Amino acid sequence: MDKTLPPEYAYRHTLNEELHRHSYEPLHPPERVVLLAMLVTPEERGLEDAHLQALVAECPALSIDASSNSSRYDFGAFRLKIERHIEFTRYKFVWKPQLSLDQTPFPDFLGELLPQGWLSQLPGRLLNGLNIALLNYPSDATDASLVEQYGASFDSRRLSASLVGRSGNLAMTDFHIKADGLIPLLVFTKARLPAQNGRLMLRLIEIDTYRSLAMLSLPAARNILNELPALESELASLTEAVATGDSEGDKALLEELTSIAARVERMTAANARHLSASAAYFNLVSLRLKELREELIPQINSIGGFLERRLEPTRTTCETAASRLDQLSHRVAHASQLLRTRVEVRHEIQNQSLLISMNESFQSQLSLQRAAELLSFVIVPYYGVNLLTYLLEEIGELGGIPIDPQTVKALGVPVIIILMLVVLRHMHRAPKPSGQ
Repeated sequence: MDKTLPPEYAYRHTLNEELHRHSYEPLHPPERVVLLAMLVTPEERGLEDAHLQALVAECPALSIDASSNSSRYDFGAFRLKIERHIEFTRYKFVWKPQLSLDQTPFPDFLGELLPQGWLSQLPGRLLNGLNIALLNYPSDATDASLVEQYGASFDSRRLSASLVGRSGNLAMTDFHIKADGLIPLLVFTKARLPAQNGRLMLRLIEIDTYRSLAMLSLPAARNILNELPALESELASLTEAVATGDSEGDKALLEELTSIAARVERMTAANARHLSASAAYFNLVSLRLKELREELIPQINSIGGFLERRLEPTRTTCETAASRLDQLSHRVAHASQLLRTRVEVRHEIQNQSLLISMNESFQSQLSLQRAAELLSFVIVPYYGVNLLTYLLEEIGELGGIPIDPQTVKALGVPVIIILMLVVLRHMHRAPKPSGQ
């Protein structure tokens, strides 16, 4: 049996591997997880493998997988997963805590497991950092008792807690960056399978990462909203001038409109990608929150509720900036089109007047031509007959033939007039050259 398949598409395996790129990390509580999301430029991304090599060099059995955007490494004391995205690289460190988490859920720091200075020299700029403790849900505890017992590890004014996942797991955080530069997140799991813990952890990590990415365009959106009123006022004045101005100022108006259009296009080119990306990240945050299947705990702010309330102003600001920038671009284009239309209409009127003037000139020239033709019926026969008479008289004298000048003139005039009529008729009927 022939089992040979047809030639493969060049990116078939790459696209298939994308399905497994975000596979869940099996987690067996108690576990500590630290997530770092680093914003990187193309130049900084080129330094990541060299920086990672300094860590891998201590484990001869490991090697860097430079061909993949998602790779895992087991260093014994901890596990590391690296995910490279378009704008950022995500590092996830997982290890078993050496100390009891009963009283202090975050007793140790990630830097204690890494070579001196390695963590601080990660390429890029830190966008988001989570300090996560995953514990088994105590069989003799309640949601309220756990919140009361471990609430001291968080800012009481910002504490948010919810039951998440199908198993009713408890997640607690305050979304506040602590002294170690990380946001604490405490999770008590009831899940029986390590993959369930990994799936829950991935959802929580993605929510906070996408939340940070969605807010990246907030400074730019605020700058846009600060600059737009001046541009809108300037455009309103120019639009009024377009409606009431005369032809003498059209050139100056068009130059000013072109200047506004250029500034609007510059703002659009500089910010459109970030505003569009923010909209996509906000949608991802909403989607991941729905996937959490969140349930409320009485008298405690929920994680989803906190994020929706606090992110809504940012989302509205970014959407408003994008919408107003797009509207201003259309208004500038519309005003420019109106002015160009008016200029074109005036040019058409000028061209029509020029054509009328040219037609009148042509008619005058035609009248002159006809007058000249009529005059030629007098002049040409007169001179033509006289020349013919002189010619025949000279020929007669040379040949000894008497020539009567009066007879020559009487016979020559009709002949010359007939010839002139034939020539003029031929000229008037001759086809004009193409393009005239």
